[in-house]
Amino acid sequence: MPGMRKTPCVLFVVLFASTTAFAQAHVPSIEEMARRIGFSEQAVARARDGEVIAERLESSSDKDLALAVGARIDAPLQKVYDFVQADRLAEFQTVTLADGPIDPGSPSLADMKLSEATLKKLADDPGDTFHMSDEEAATIRAAGRSGTAAALAAYQEALAARAGAYWEKGREGITPYAGKGRSPAVDLLHADEAAKALFQLAVLAAEIDVVPARNTGRAEHRLSWAVQKGRDQEAPVLIHRILYKGDVGEVFVQRRFYSAYDYDSMEIVVGVLPTQGGQSAIFYTNHTYTAQVSGFGGSAKRSIGTKMLQKDVVAEMQRAQKTIPGD
Repeated sequence: MPGMRKTPCVLFVVLFASTTAFAQAHVPSIEEMARRIGFSEQAVARARDGEVIAERLESSSDKDLALAVGARIDAPLQKVYDFVQADRLAEFQTVTLADGPIDPGSPSLADMKLSEATLKKLADDPGDTFHMSDEEAATIRAAGRSGTAAALAAYQEALAARAGAYWEKGREGITPYAGKGRSPAVDLLHADEAAKALFQLAVLAAEIDVVPARNTGRAEHRLSWAVQKGRDQEAPVLIHRILYKGDVGEVFVQRRFYSAYDYDSMEIVVGVLPTQGGQSAIFYTNHTYTAQVSGFGGSAKRSIGTKMLQKDVVAEMQRAQKTIPGD
């Protein structure tokens, strides 16, 4: 497809806080960090020995695919930062067809384009396939009677309204999808509670809970849209990114509060933290919520989905260990 590209993954994009600030605080060992995240003692021992560790987290709901991955990087944080800034750390691959920022003060998705095949599906079936509310679907379906261009315009307006409501009201501003139990607001509440329990940082908890429009200023908050490649069609998503940097390290949150296909919502949290001995640690947690793994047979589907995700993230962590230079 024209314009397809693979963008550097924001999951590992972090900013470096001064080494002086880190020196003033207690610097934990890799074992302490692994325990703080919630890994088992067996995994903690493997982390100490330099192995990339990965474990399924306890699912926060019957829709949740939950995973944690951690790795020791035998390099100081500055070199981890330099490596990332040089774009040498390839993304945990997500095929992105197009993306762009959203201005919270005047949300617009006018720049978002979709292929004719996707637009035809949108005009014919804007409800379940594109994860819309009944009211949104009815508006788009009515517009689609005038053609695919009108359907796209109505869809862009619906997503802009979702982005604006989310920025002004936070999770409470997220309109549920049509269908029983299809609420990204509920899903992301579960993910937020899990993130706060794992990282146990009061300042980060405040940024996770805050309505974006009223953020505390201790972290950077940004909205954006993207069109990603789903299983067999384009999949628009709306994304809220939070980047917190402080004496304890950097924590990056990517919250996908709308997803048109494949899954209902997602929250990824990445921590890049200093550890004893001049080493660094990267921890990754992923909560993906999808109605496709709930109900009968859901446990098996969750296991398969998590194993596929784990394989890719572990491979990326192993590559980082080998590529980032130490002292």
